[in-house]
Amino acid sequence: MKNNFKKVLKKKIKKKNRSKKIKIGIFALLNTFFGMTSIASQNINLPKEFTQDAAASGYENETFNYDFNNDGTDEKVVVSYKDENNFLDAVVSIYTNQNGKDLLTYQITFDKAINILNLDEMSKMLDKVKEYYGEYSKNIAPNETRYIMIYDDNRNSEISFDKLKFDKHSPKDLDNFLFIKSSSNMLDAPNGNKITTLSYSEKPKLLFEMTSTANPQKLYYTEFTKKGSTNVNHIKESKSKVKPETFKGFIVDTGNNVIKRGFYWDKVLTKIENVNKFIQDAIDSGENINIITEYAPLTHDVPSKKDKFGNKNNQSIVAYTSPDKKGEIINIPDQSLFRILGEEKGMIKIQTPFYGGPYYIPKNENNYKKVENINGAVNKFIAIDPSSQAEMLFERDPQTNKFKVVSYSFVTTGKDGSGSYETPHGAFLIAFTRGYMPFTRKARPGDTPLSGRPDLTIGGVAKFAVRFSGGGYLHGIPVNTHFKGETALTETAAKIGTYKESHKCVRHFDDQVGFIVDWVNAGSKIKDGDNTIPEEPVVAIVL
Repeated sequence: MKNNFKKVLKKKIKKKNRSKKIKIGIFALLNTFFGMTSIASQNINLPKEFTQDAAASGYENETFNYDFNNDGTDEKVVVSYKDENNFLDAVVSIYTNQNGKDLLTYQITFDKAINILNLDEMSKMLDKVKEYYGEYSKNIAPNETRYIMIYDDNRNSEISFDKLKFDKHSPKDLDNFLFIKSSSNMLDAPNGNKITTLSYSEKPKLLFEMTSTANPQKLYYTEFTKKGSTNVNHIKESKSKVKPETFKGFIVDTGNNVIKRGFYWDKVLTKIENVNKFIQDAIDSGENINIITEYAPLTHDVPSKKDKFGNKNNQSIVAYTSPDKKGEIINIPDQSLFRILGEEKGMIKIQTPFYGGPYYIPKNENNYKKVENINGAVNKFIAIDPSSQAEMLFERDPQTNKFKVVSYSFVTTGKDGSGSYETPHGAFLIAFTRGYMPFTRKARPGDTPLSGRPDLTIGGVAKFAVRFSGGGYLHGIPVNTHFKGETALTETAAKIGTYKESHKCVRHFDDQVGFIVDWVNAGSKIKDGDNTIPEEPVVAIVL
């Protein structure tokens, strides 16, 4: 059957009036049902009962037989596909025989677009259609149709993961995962029996999700290894007596028990490439790269509303969409990168790599300055994703222009509240690093007040500090000044990788941010008191 299908397929492809690349890609996609991977954007409409001319509008369609469950009876398969800009969108529809009729039982899509010539990736994805068949077909009811989306990783050929420089807190093979908000049972099948129970903040790997005409609740098929911590705390795990044990099964989405999260490498890389393109365009136009300098430590907070990017006016400058200060405004935080396009009506016209533009800001040289050490593409980036409480470090190879992942981990980002702020979103130049990070609290009788702020005193300290925007720092686990012990075993450390909670900063395990400080500094000799200013530019991107 397989060899015959190859011959039939080759004849069909030869008849298609398509480019050579598309022909090769389609053949790889459909080759004996061992070579497909795809993207699937969404489900498509096909007839409930199979016919030889079953087809989805707007797609090319191929039909063939394949025995998925090795019961001696072939299932009818319709592969619908179309290409857009050399990326393939494909949907696999499987018809099973029920009482003499071939009925649509499974429709499989994919979560990402794959380059049509990336044959290895194309092969890997269809292997998953076969591999998971025994799972998504469990407890199927007569006349039921199930809709499955298979998840791949979030990587591409422009990113290298070879030889991470620091991986003690890096989750392995966890590009897409569920964050468990409340205790959830893992089942052996849809409507099946409990295998185990997942607890708050555990993070099972997401393999596929499924909906059904028989049940409106979404199910996630996942894999999870129980360990001594839920956020890759290698110190806590080394002291734990929990024996790692791996489970695979279904988790029911009840509406408030899970959140989909991930390390979205490809999405982040697009942001990074946008920054470097912005820099190169500015240099080609003879323009300087500048940063906003709007930071006054320990200033009193002034309430403000968020702009469309999620930023408040704290330690930011107001930018307008017109030089007459009418229309929409945005808040551009301290250390944000921008270029000057000109002047209009006494306002400076600017463009930014993250917020776009043009925008207009007051002509006040105290609010910005030229970046002296950006003369070409930036090589080092720190990417922070507050929605997933995740952080990724990238380093560019100037010879190939590709990026390698240096380290990655879970973090804790800022939360809006009284005296606290969400971590600002944007592209920021790292200002400096140092070996400690003091934090304040309200002064009580007998405390030593801060100079200029008699209402505040030093409340504690965290190890290491990397300033990226205003009072926003990357730092370690904050503890009070009298703390003795292992910070990785504190309650604050246990919250890393859960929810936004800090006052604006990004919290890390101490050894994780210690590595970041050394990586950012790279032996820099530029000092300003206790602060080290990196000689090579490093950009932080907060999604």
